[in-house]
Amino acid sequence: MELKYKWLLDFCSYYNGEENAEPNQTSSMLWEYERVWVMKLSNWNFSLGELNEYIHYGLGDFNADDGVPTTLKIILFNRYMHWSYGGTAEGFKEWYLATYKNRLAEKNLSKGKKILNKYRLAFLEYRCNWNITEKTPEMDYMFEIANAVDVEHGYDKPIAEGVMCRALAHADTHGYTIEIVPDAEYLIYKQCDGWKYHPEYKEIRERALAFVKREMPEYNNAEYLGRWKGKYVYEPFDEEGERLAECFPYILLDKETEELFIDRSLFGENEPVRPKR
Repeated sequence: MELKYKWLLDFCSYYNGEENAEPNQTSSMLWEYERVWVMKLSNWNFSLGELNEYIHYGLGDFNADDGVPTTLKIILFNRYMHWSYGGTAEGFKEWYLATYKNRLAEKNLSKGKKILNKYRLAFLEYRCNWNITEKTPEMDYMFEIANAVDVEHGYDKPIAEGVMCRALAHADTHGYTIEIVPDAEYLIYKQCDGWKYHPEYKEIRERALAFVKREMPEYNNAEYLGRWKGKYVYEPFDEEGERLAECFPYILLDKETEELFIDRSLFGENEPVRPKR
């Protein structure tokens, strides 16, 4: 059976989507617990009551930074209490640290992939209890990014995972906020379906648009082309999609000095090759 959310496997140390577990009693047991966790989340079948029980035993922040999701720890705790006959929270901690061998570091996930998976997981966990869990602005931000890649609802075309991961890593390094923006070609031609989107850095975009209105009043928008030699490059266009075809004005923002300026000869006489979305 094909997994609906294959990225959940990035959080597993034993289960990798196989049909059968390893022929080892302990490994097989942990493999099954991880498989159950993947299936429960994939079917939006993880109740808030399970989380409340875990918190009730004082385990809410137990090993919170080891990369293993709290919802997976809850499954492990539930099974430990079921089989240990009178088990305690302290007993579970000892069992977890001694028995559950965390292999997540071996997966060598990129910084951006870890961030994206964190957002995806938060989105999925929320959907299990959407009717009783209050959503915060931080959750809205994470959910928009996760949804832009996985296209659960609202978007016609997904943003490629690699594109989003690179943007998330860069944003995290420089303290930027990701903003999901329609591609310029769809804004220009006012297409109603098949819209494509890409991630931008909100703080940079706001400065570029303000610069267009102030210094280039013949335009009212700008398309982000990407980073080039340490600079963020935007191409201005008006509501009709017109550009100055003869001189190619580009707006550059130097990420070191944060200076904005116009460059009409950045790429020579030829139009630059636009990055693939």
